[in-house]
Amino acid sequence: MTGYVIYNIVLVALRNYQYGILTSQQSSDHAKRQKRSRPANVCRRLRYIQSRGGMIRQNPSYVQRSARRCNPLKSCYYLLPIRKNPIQKCLGIVIALGVIVYKCGPSMDLRRFIPFQNSPGSQKNDQIDLDSIRGTNRSLTVVTAFFNIGSFPKGKPDDVRSTDNYTEWMRTYSYMKNPVVFYTDDQTYIDFFSTLRKNAPHTKFILVNRTDLWAFQILPNITKIYSNKTYPVHYPNTNNSEYTCVTHSKLQLLALTVQNKSFDTDYYCWVDAGYFRDISNIENKFWLEVPDDFNKSRIAVTRVFDLDLEKYTAEDIILKNLNWVGGGLFLGTPEVILKFHDQYQKAVMRYLGQGIMNVEQHILFAMYTKQERNKYPIRVKLQLYFRRLGPVVIADPWFYLGYVMYRVDPR
Repeated sequence: MTGYVIYNIVLVALRNYQYGILTSQQSSDHAKRQKRSRPANVCRRLRYIQSRGGMIRQNPSYVQRSARRCNPLKSCYYLLPIRKNPIQKCLGIVIALGVIVYKCGPSMDLRRFIPFQNSPGSQKNDQIDLDSIRGTNRSLTVVTAFFNIGSFPKGKPDDVRSTDNYTEWMRTYSYMKNPVVFYTDDQTYIDFFSTLRKNAPHTKFILVNRTDLWAFQILPNITKIYSNKTYPVHYPNTNNSEYTCVTHSKLQLLALTVQNKSFDTDYYCWVDAGYFRDISNIENKFWLEVPDDFNKSRIAVTRVFDLDLEKYTAEDIILKNLNWVGGGLFLGTPEVILKFHDQYQKAVMRYLGQGIMNVEQHILFAMYTKQERNKYPIRVKLQLYFRRLGPVVIADPWFYLGYVMYRVDPR
């Protein structure tokens, strides 16, 4: 917010500067020095900085060329020598600080994704006694995470998904009443998510180092596999090694949360940060509730495609990018989640050793084929939820289970 205010002051100062307020009444000696000292550079940089705020409408191609040539931080240097008048000197410093804050402050980009409709006074009414929901299907901790790996193509090379997409989709967590544990490796997103959850008392924010997670420790091995020119390219699954690692980290972070007994609820589930994208603009408080027919000895997932597990081999599934279940939500009891994570990690390492790799949903498909189960017996079975089982708010087959669990809070 401070950067936003300073930046606006900067724009006003720059506008005044453009019209000669800062440079008027200069001594003739100073004017001569100005003529000898890069006036064209100063003007170009001023036009560049102002164009970022939308204050002038120069020829777009000229602004783009200027933007490529200019460094905003150097622009600050050129503004500071305006020092005859103390007021001018102060304004020069403010301009420098404003440009630096605007350039370096990522929180500016996230402000617009905060649903400000939440009033600070509503937190008192949202207080939840976790003991009061224990033993019910609301005794569920939601685990999610966000690792900034930049923009990447999704499905097709020209269909690019950006961090802005995810920050927009994460708005839904403002209205989720379940306890939430949020992991990230970037303090910016801790601040962002804490603002989203400011009216939700049961939230934990955990700053994690990627290198501490086995899911990211295998990054060099995955990169080596994907760098093979003959390896099939599927965007971003086998095109972006970091993306693959992010998907493998889901079950590890879910297991870590269970081990730490965060909120100590009866059930835990992983939910992707952008899972509820289709209702990100709906401002209804809601619960995720464990389905009444959930089998506690299994892990619940969404089945997306009805495929015969006897027909496919692990290699075909991983190399051809074949889908069976979605990886956006995993639901289970603490004991079963820990077993499920262990068998999943072993499968990832096994396929890595075979020189094949893909994202979590393809690893899961491969694990549960008849051929693989005969060689590597499964300790935890999956409970499949799919659209044919009943109507839900959103019909997208990839997110079916989440909307089976979705319940709007009547209060």
